[in-house]
Amino acid sequence: MAEPRPGAYNYKTLLCTNIPELFLDKYVARSHFGRFGNLMNFVLRPRRMTCTVSYATEEEAERALLEGGTFQGHQFEMSYAENETAPAQKTEEWVDPDVQAELSALQSGWRSEYTAGKSLKSTPNPPPVAAANAKNATPVVRERASAQVQDLESVMRRPAHTSEEKYRVLDARDKLLRLNQSQRKLAGATQGHCPDMCPEKERVLREFQRQVAIYELQPGSDEFICHERALKQYSRSSADQETPLPHELRNEAALHMTMSYLMHEIMDISERRENSNLGDWFHFVWDRTRSIRKEITQQELCSLGAVKLVEQCARFHIHCAARLVAADPSVFDSKINAENLTKCLQTLKYMYHDLRLKGVQCPREAEFRGYIVLLNLADANFLWDIGQLPAELQSCPEVRQAIQFYLALQDTNFVRFFQLLMDEETSYLSACILVTYFTRLRVLALHRLIQAYRSPRNNEVSSLPLTYITDMLSFIYEQEAADFVQHYGLEVNEAGRVVLSRMHATETEYKLPRQYELVEMKRVKSVGEVVCGEPLPPKDYLNHRPHNSFNEHGLLKSVAWSAKDQLPGMQQQQQEEKAQPQFPAQPQSQSQSQTQLQPQAQQTAQSQSDNFFKVPMQPGGGMTPGFAAPATGGFSFVLPKSRAQEQQEHALAEMHRRAQEEAKHQALQQAIAVAKQREAELMAIHKTKVAEAERVRQQKQRERQEQQRRQEEEQERQRQRALEKIQLEQERQRQRAQMRLAEQQAKEARKKTLTLECYQQIFEEALAEICQREVQLHRQTCRSYDSLVDSITQRLVEEQMQQSMYELGIMRVYIRRWRNYRRVQQQKDTLFNQLPLSFGADAVDRLVNERCVEDSLRLIRRYRLGEPCDYGKLLTGLDEQSWLKLDLWRVLDQCLPLAQPGARRFYKLVLSLPGSREGLQLNYDLDRGLLQQPQSPDAQIVAGGYIRGFAQGIGLSVLKIRDGHPDWKAAELAHANGIICLAGLSDLRHLAQRLRPLMQASHCQDVALIVQHPAHRVFEHSELDFQGLGVRRFKIFPLRHSANSRQRLMAEVDAAVKFLARGVEGESAGQLHQVDVREFVLGNLGAELFRRLKYASDQDRAIRRSSQRCPQFCADLFNEAVRRLQMVAGEDVSDCPQFPEELRVFVQPLAIDSPLPTNRLEYFEPGWQLPEKRHRIVQLLERSKLPRLPELRSVGTSPEEAQCQWVLDCAQVSQPEEYVEQIALQAIKILQANEEAGYLNFVEYLASERMQFTLREEKDLPRRIVYRTKTMRSRFLGAWYYEFQSPQMCEPASPETECQEQGWEHSPVQEEQVAEAVAVEEEELDFNEIMSKAEAVLSKCRRRQEERHTLRDLNRSHKAKKKHNKSENHTDDAESKPKPKRMRSTFK
Repeated sequence: MAEPRPGAYNYKTLLCTNIPELFLDKYVARSHFGRFGNLMNFVLRPRRMTCTVSYATEEEAERALLEGGTFQGHQFEMSYAENETAPAQKTEEWVDPDVQAELSALQSGWRSEYTAGKSLKSTPNPPPVAAANAKNATPVVRERASAQVQDLESVMRRPAHTSEEKYRVLDARDKLLRLNQSQRKLAGATQGHCPDMCPEKERVLREFQRQVAIYELQPGSDEFICHERALKQYSRSSADQETPLPHELRNEAALHMTMSYLMHEIMDISERRENSNLGDWFHFVWDRTRSIRKEITQQELCSLGAVKLVEQCARFHIHCAARLVAADPSVFDSKINAENLTKCLQTLKYMYHDLRLKGVQCPREAEFRGYIVLLNLADANFLWDIGQLPAELQSCPEVRQAIQFYLALQDTNFVRFFQLLMDEETSYLSACILVTYFTRLRVLALHRLIQAYRSPRNNEVSSLPLTYITDMLSFIYEQEAADFVQHYGLEVNEAGRVVLSRMHATETEYKLPRQYELVEMKRVKSVGEVVCGEPLPPKDYLNHRPHNSFNEHGLLKSVAWSAKDQLPGMQQQQQEEKAQPQFPAQPQSQSQSQTQLQPQAQQTAQSQSDNFFKVPMQPGGGMTPGFAAPATGGFSFVLPKSRAQEQQEHALAEMHRRAQEEAKHQALQQAIAVAKQREAELMAIHKTKVAEAERVRQQKQRERQEQQRRQEEEQERQRQRALEKIQLEQERQRQRAQMRLAEQQAKEARKKTLTLECYQQIFEEALAEICQREVQLHRQTCRSYDSLVDSITQRLVEEQMQQSMYELGIMRVYIRRWRNYRRVQQQKDTLFNQLPLSFGADAVDRLVNERCVEDSLRLIRRYRLGEPCDYGKLLTGLDEQSWLKLDLWRVLDQCLPLAQPGARRFYKLVLSLPGSREGLQLNYDLDRGLLQQPQSPDAQIVAGGYIRGFAQGIGLSVLKIRDGHPDWKAAELAHANGIICLAGLSDLRHLAQRLRPLMQASHCQDVALIVQHPAHRVFEHSELDFQGLGVRRFKIFPLRHSANSRQRLMAEVDAAVKFLARGVEGESAGQLHQVDVREFVLGNLGAELFRRLKYASDQDRAIRRSSQRCPQFCADLFNEAVRRLQMVAGEDVSDCPQFPEELRVFVQPLAIDSPLPTNRLEYFEPGWQLPEKRHRIVQLLERSKLPRLPELRSVGTSPEEAQCQWVLDCAQVSQPEEYVEQIALQAIKILQANEEAGYLNFVEYLASERMQFTLREEKDLPRRIVYRTKTMRSRFLGAWYYEFQSPQMCEPASPETECQEQGWEHSPVQEEQVAEAVAVEEEELDFNEIMSKAEAVLSKCRRRQEERHTLRDLNRSHKAKKKHNKSENHTDDAESKPKPKRMRSTFK
C-alpha cells in the first residue's frame, strides 16, 4: 500500500460543492462516485449542497478528481479535503472537555504497551478465595477496560434534551453493550426485539443530521421527524459495519406493522395525488422494503409470516414494473427493479423449500411459482425446476397458464400471446410481468409481417394498413402503432399505410408508454390491496407509541441501560419506574469491616447477574448514614466505590456468569447434535437428487454434442455449395460486363447523331413557342378587362339577391309563427269541444295541457265506444296498456328542462340490478311495473335495449344490467344521463366495485340508489362510503320490503327518475356553438374583422398611424386574427357532453328552409369532436395567412410607378399566379380610392381573395365546426388589437430620406426632382393614367420573368433583379414589348 503524502490535505478524501440535485438521492451519488474506485465513506450535506467522498487509495481519489466533476451535463467543484475534515461524521468520538484530558493521559500509556488495532480483552477475574491476593495482581488490561466503561457510563448519566445529545447517550449505551458482548460470544443469529418501525437511535440520528424523508416529517415542519411515521432506513452491508444489537433489529410483529403502514398510507399516494413525485415515492418504498428484507436475512427468519413479508415486497416490484414503465430512467430503472424482484423470488424459493421440509405448506406458493415462470420465459431451464416441484404445484392453474405464455412466446405467436394477456383469468400482477416482453415480441411480429407480405420484386414495395398493424400487434391507438413502426425505420404514408421496407437497427430501445387498457385496467383494487394479496390488515400502527428511553428530565432510564425495556412485557416495569425513580447507590466506606462488605457484595452480584452493566440501582437497606433521604424526583450525590469492593463484586458476578454459560453451552450442544443429524439426512437426499440431475445433464449434453456435430457437417456442405455458386456468378458477371461495354459504345455513337437532330428541332420549336406566347398574352389582356367588368356586375347582382333573400327570410319567420299559433289554437278548441261535463271542476291549466289529460281521454273513449274493462286484470297490472304502470315518458316530461318551446328532449337511463336472489325479484317487479310501450299518438318504438322509444316529445333509452352477467359492452353505456342502482342490504359491501365500471363506461356522475331492506329493520345511511368514485349528485331511496313491494318500488323509481332528471343541465346550450366552416372562416376573418380594425384605427392613434404608414402592420394584424381563430378551432372538446347515438333515430329532421340549430347536441355533425377534423380546419386557416409583403421603394422611378410595382409584387407573393394581374389592377384602384384610410382596405382585399381561393382548392373539408363560445369571446372577439405589437414594424421612407440613406449629395437638380416627385404624389390621378402606368409596370414585370423561374428565387434576389432591369431600361426601347416566359405557379 502506498505511503500517504504529507501535507495539510487528505488525498483519499474529496470535498464536492455545488452538487447536482440528483445527488440528494444517496443511491445516485454512490453509483456515480463508485465508478472510480471502492468507496469507504460517503457523507451528504443537503443543506449546504455538498458531500464528502472517501476512497480506499489515493489513486482512486485522483481518478475521481480528474473525471468525476461532471454528471449529466452539470459541472460541480471537487477538491481534496483538509486533514481536519473527517470523512464521516463520527459523533461517538465526542466527549466532555474535562474527560478528554483523562482519556489522553490513559491513552498515552496504552500506546507504549499495546499495538494499535488490537481489541481490548479483559482477563478473567480470580476466584473468590484469592480475592485478597488478586488486588495487587490485577492486569493493566482490566484497568483500561474499567476506565473505558466508566467513561461511557459518565456519558450515559448526562441529561439529553436535543436529538444530538440523545444520540450520544444511546451510542455510548450501545458501545458498552458491544464491549460486554465481545467478552461472551453467543452462537446463532441475532434475534431482534425492537417493537418500533424504526429504532430510537436511528430516529434521533437522522433528525439531527437532517436525513428525514418527506413522508416522515411532522405536519407543518421540514426538519423534525415524526416518530410515529418514521421507518427504518436501508444501509448497505460493509466489512467495517458492526453487528447489529438485538434492540436494533425489529421483531417479526414490528416488520408486519411496518409493511401494514406502507400498504395503508404510502403505496396509494401515487394514485391518490396527481402531483405526487413518483421518484421520491418509489425510492422511499423501495428503500424501506429492502430494509425489511435485510432484517429477515440477518435474523434468519423462516416462517409463514416472513414468507408473507417477502411476497409483499415482490408484489411491489411487480406492480412498479408496469406502473413506472414510462418513467424517466433517472426516476426508475427497470433493470434494477428486475434484479430486486429476482432476489425476492430466489429468497422465496429457498423459504418454500425449507418450510416444505418441515411439513409446512405455504398458501401463496402456487401464485409465485407462476411469477417465477413468467419472469424466465426467455430461458427454458425453468422446465427442469418445475419438474422438481410436487405434483399439485405442477398442475396448478398459475403454472399452467405461465407455460401457455411460454409456448406462445417460443412460437412467436403474438396473436395468441395477447389473447391470453387480455383474458380475464390473467391477473393484474401477471400482466405487469409480461409488460417486459411487449417490445421484443412486437419487433419479432413486425419481422414476420414484413417477410410474409414483402413484394417478390426488388423494385416494388408493399404496404399494410395502419389499422391492421394496430390490431395485429394489439396496440390501443393507431398513433402508438405509428410511433412504434417509425422508431424501427418504417414509414407511414399519407394514405395511412405502413411501407414494408427493411427495418433499421436502433441504438436506443423503444420507450414503452403506460399500458392502461392492456394491463392497468385489470387492477380493480388499490395498490395497497394488490401488494398485500388479500384484504388489508387492521391499522395497528395507529395505537402504537414509539419507545422512549429517556424520562421527563432527559435522563436515561435505569432499565434502558441494558436495553431490556424494549423486551415484551416490560411496559409495566417502565410505568413503575416513572412513579418511583431510582437513584445511584452510595458505596460503603473503606473503614467498614469485611463481614459488612460481604453481604453487600453478594447483593450487588445478585443484581448484576441480571444486568451485566454497572447500572446504578438503589439498595434496599436504606440510605448511608450521614446523608438525608432526598425528596421524590430529586438527585443524590454518590461516592465512588473502593477497589476491594469492586473486585469482590466482579468475582461473584463472574462465578454466576460461568454457571449460566455452562448451562447454555450444554443446551446448545444438544441442539447442534439434533441439527447436524437433520442436516445429514437432508444432504443425503440432496446428493441423490444432484446425482440424478447430473446424469440427465450429461445425457442431454451428449445429445447436444451429436446434434452440433451433424449441424457443423451440414454447414460445411452448404459452404462448399455456396462457394461454387459464387464462382459461377462471377464468371457470368464478367461476360455481362463485356456485353455492356459493347452496348455502351454503340449508344454513344447513336447519341451524337440524335444530338444534332434535337438541336435543330428545339430551335424551330422555341421560335414557334415565342410567337404563340405573344398571341396568348394579348388574349389574356382582353380577358382581364372582360372579367373585371363581369366581377363588378356580379357583385351588384349578389347584393340585390342578398337583400331579397333577407326580406323573404323575414316573411317566412313571421308566417311560421302565425301557423304555429294557429295550430295551437285549433288544438285548444278541439280539447274544449271533447271535454265532458265532469271536467268542469278541473283547473284551466290542466285542461289546456293535452298530455296531462291523455289517460282520462282514453278512458272516455273506451266508455263511449263501449269497450269492456277487466278491473281484476287492470288492478294486478297485467294489462299492457294499464294506466297503473309507471310511464317514464310522462315523468321525464314533467322534470326535464325545456331548451325551447316545441323542441324534443332526450334522456338515457341505466338500471343496475344485483346478481343475488333479490335481484331476480326486483327484475320481475320492474318488468311488471314499468310501461314499456307508450300509448300516446306520437309514440315510436325501436328495437334495442330494455326500453327505447319516443313519446310525448321525449326520446328515452333505458338499459338494464344485472351484476354478475357481463353481457353488456362499454359502448352501450356511453353518454348516459343517470344511473339507478337497485340493491339489497347484503349487496352494499360490493356496491362500490359494482358502480365503478358503470360510471367509467357511461361517463355519468349522477347516481340514485334504491336500497331494499326488511320491514323489521331501519336502514342507516352511514353504512355507505363512496369516496373515490367521483360522484357528483347522489341520493338514497330506502325501499321497505312488504306485500305491495311492486307499488313501493315504482314509487321509489318515480322519485329517483325525478331526482336525476331535475339535475340535467343544458351544458351545451351556453358552451358549444355550431356553424358552417365557410361561414366560420369568412364571417370571422372577412368584413366584420376589418370593420372592427377600422373602428380601432379611428379610436386609437397608434393603430391609425401604423396602418397608414406600414402595410405589413395591417398584414400582421390579419395574421394575428387568423392565429387566434386557429386557437378556437383547434381546442380540445373531447370532454364536452355528447349525444347518445341510439337516440339519434328520434331526432326530428330539419326542414329545408329552416336554419341550422347552433347549440343543440342532436343536430351537431357526427364526429365533431375528433381531433383529425379540427386539425384540417386549423391547417386551412394556416394556409389563409398572408406572407410577408415586400417593402415599398421609390428610388429611380416616379411614385406612381413605384406604387404600382409594389402592388404587383404583393399580389405575386400572396395570390395564385393565374389571378395576379387581375387582383393587382383591382388592388391599385382600392389603394388609390382610400389613400387617407391607409392600407386596411388593401390588405382586406388581398386577404379575402386568398381565403376564397383556399376554400375553393380545399377538398373533403368538414362541413361544420363546433367550438366553445367562451373561448371565442376570450380569444377572438375581444379588443386584442389595442395591445398588439407587430414584430415587423416599418416606416415608409420618403424620397428625401432615401437619398440621405444612399449617400446622395443634394444638388439643385436632385432637389428639384425630389420636389417634383412629392408634387406628383399629391396630385390626383384619373383612371386612364392609372391603367397606363399599370400596363407599364406589367411590361417591366414580364421582362424580369425571363430571368427567373419561381417566386422563391424572385424574393431571394429581388435587389439584383431590380439593378438588372434598370440597366436594360436604358438600352432597350421603352415601347417595345418583351417576349415573356410563362412563370410556373408556386401558390399552394
